[in-house]
Amino acid sequence: MVDNIVKSGDIMFTRIGIDVINSLTISELDILRYIDNNKKEILDMSIQDLSKSVFFSTTSIIRLCKKIGFSGFSELKYYVKEEVKKAEQNLVNETFESILDNNVNSIVETAKLLDKDKVNEIVDLMLKKEKIHFFGKGLTSTVLEYASKQLLTCNKANFNYQDTHIAYLACESMNENDILIVCSLSGNTHQVVRAAQIAKSRNAKVITITKNVNNELSKIGDINISICSDNNPKSISDISSRVPMLFVLNIIITFYIKKKIG
Repeated sequence: MVDNIVKSGDIMFTRIGIDVINSLTISELDILRYIDNNKKEILDMSIQDLSKSVFFSTTSIIRLCKKIGFSGFSELKYYVKEEVKKAEQNLVNETFESILDNNVNSIVETAKLLDKDKVNEIVDLMLKKEKIHFFGKGLTSTVLEYASKQLLTCNKANFNYQDTHIAYLACESMNENDILIVCSLSGNTHQVVRAAQIAKSRNAKVITITKNVNNELSKIGDINISICSDNNPKSISDISSRVPMLFVLNIIITFYIKKKIG
């Protein structure tokens, strides 16, 4: 079993390092994504059933299992079963009060982490640079869509990418006049890391917003903002709060508007 624990927002990715993720082929990523999105269904499937569902051979599935640290499909299923069981138990144990406390605490702790100098530096870049770009995956992309629309309301043109391929193409065309704001709770989401790498290689300024831990995205960023968020998955779905991320983006954009109008 792979011992390097890297949280990417989903249970299946908790034990897979970013280097392993980056080594997977497109077909292997498709299989992994299907497994991650259908955890409960996978438990009742044979490897032949999964092969028919994903339109890839059983050999491809076994090769994926070994790449991510399992002896085969049976061991992977056992791992998924245990993770689903723990996640469901955690959710049962949650109370209204604990959920409320966790959300409030994440905002309070994020506010403590927020560096005024960094915020001012980001705002100054937003005022100077010609183009602002946003990219994130999953629920994070929804938060970035909100931030993008906030800027549009004050007549600041920007681009928010939902499609990974389009994001990569946009990053390839960036230069010193561009800012890429990338967000990922784990800081290890492979598509986001790759986009940041491309933008950085084109001399664009890269701003990252991630959890307060060492991660791949923070190694790339010119300015890194840390947020506080729950590390432990509480559900078989990705319901980790993006409220701290939205809070930080709202602070940055509010300061931007304030400086813009003088």
